[in-house]
Amino acid sequence: MALKYPKNPRFNPLQMRSPDYFGWHEGCAHDPSLLEWAGRYYAFSTDTFGAPGGYQIRVSDDLLHWEYYGTAFNMEGAAALYKAHRGDAAHGNLQAAYDWCVTPTSEVGYGVCTRTDGNMSFWAPHCVRGADGKFWLYYCLTGYFGGSKSCVGLAKSDRPDGGFVSEALLVQSPAGWRTPNAIDPQVFFAEGRMFLVYGSYGLGIYLIELDPATGRRKEEMEYAEFAAGKRTFSEYYGTRLASGSLEGGVVRYHEGVRVLEKGRWTRKNYYYLMCSYGSLSSAYNMRCGRSERPEGPYTDVNGNALICSTDIGTGNKMLGSFRWEDDPVDFFCPGHNDMFVTSGGVNLISYHCRTNYFAKKGLTRSNNFHYLYLGQYDFNADGWPVMNANRYAGEEIQDVSADDLMGITAGNFEAVLFTQGVGTVEAKRVRLHTDGTVDGAYRGKWRMYGARYIDVELDGETYRGVVMPAWQSASSMAGLTVTAMGTRSGMALHLNSTNRI
Repeated sequence: MALKYPKNPRFNPLQMRSPDYFGWHEGCAHDPSLLEWAGRYYAFSTDTFGAPGGYQIRVSDDLLHWEYYGTAFNMEGAAALYKAHRGDAAHGNLQAAYDWCVTPTSEVGYGVCTRTDGNMSFWAPHCVRGADGKFWLYYCLTGYFGGSKSCVGLAKSDRPDGGFVSEALLVQSPAGWRTPNAIDPQVFFAEGRMFLVYGSYGLGIYLIELDPATGRRKEEMEYAEFAAGKRTFSEYYGTRLASGSLEGGVVRYHEGVRVLEKGRWTRKNYYYLMCSYGSLSSAYNMRCGRSERPEGPYTDVNGNALICSTDIGTGNKMLGSFRWEDDPVDFFCPGHNDMFVTSGGVNLISYHCRTNYFAKKGLTRSNNFHYLYLGQYDFNADGWPVMNANRYAGEEIQDVSADDLMGITAGNFEAVLFTQGVGTVEAKRVRLHTDGTVDGAYRGKWRMYGARYIDVELDGETYRGVVMPAWQSASSMAGLTVTAMGTRSGMALHLNSTNRI
């Protein structure tokens, strides 16, 4: 059967921030998470300067093109109410969250996010359809950038495109880093249970079990109980999944993942934890671990627990800053992602990504524009997720043979090989030969097996992955891409074919 390739998706041109936020499309979408409902897709993202506060919502019919729709909370005219301690349901019922996080500028001097004038900015949302038929939005506020004075709450609405009203605060953290930072909520369902993942830097990423009937904590408790010594640290803050300077955690449960063990295929169930670490504006990258239990332990390819306290931490590196050959638009500081599975079974990772393109053209001195990107993921023969480094264009994962690979590409590829370093990786040319050897910028060997699985050995390290069709925007053509994970290094390898189909 002939391979099927995605057509030119004609992505919206990347836009700089402008007063017309309806024209941003995928632009300025920070910390995106996805929801599917009634044939449409919704992306919720962190408040961005220049657009109304209350969480931006974008909508799409195809997962390729996104349009600004509105906000989750109605914050127009709300500041005066919250300042006067009269926040109401019409404006989100967020008084308790505001009161917890409000911070005078005299305390920190800069970066205040929840201000004494009643204004607030919302970070990193996640919305799911609840058991009661409503849409459950897990939101968070923080007092100031770089601090832990934060809270995570639950708001609900009868529709996915706005009108959310807060019901409860689920977890609160005071200033001082003695506790997890209560931001970046993500929820997931697995084996009849529901969980909340949260946390950013400081003490790491944590897990709390929720009640799937209500969306609240399985065991209701207040921060005041913990502060009074009536609840232990672990009772209130939950189970630590990963330590150190990690944030944006998301867990996705996958049943029946194919795994090759001792020459035989079997199936396993795994919980996959993805998170981000490194400087937001210069070193951000996406990491992964897995476990057979929701509570962990989550480990990398070497069995090491996820703990990132410096820029050389553990965790498989799935994507970092890179540039395809001759492409003026680089992928810079990708991260803070969602792992999302469509109703049709397509596995996608949504994330925000910066670029230095506009700065290099002299149009700005900043790379502080975040774009909503999606990449499809599959699993290698070891059961690890591997991610297409090209933007999702509607491609289908399908069987690819070695003959297909060589017949279509003639073995000509450009390669992006990540290391623990945080600099931008520039693509280099390699050639795969029919005798199983590799030469060019890297030397080694390769083989294909199973439906689409591939092993590429470079400089003594084996990268295990899959071959999939892709739309390669850098060269404006469809082709084949290889996405693989180092079996010892935990570093991703990505290959894009250079032959035109």
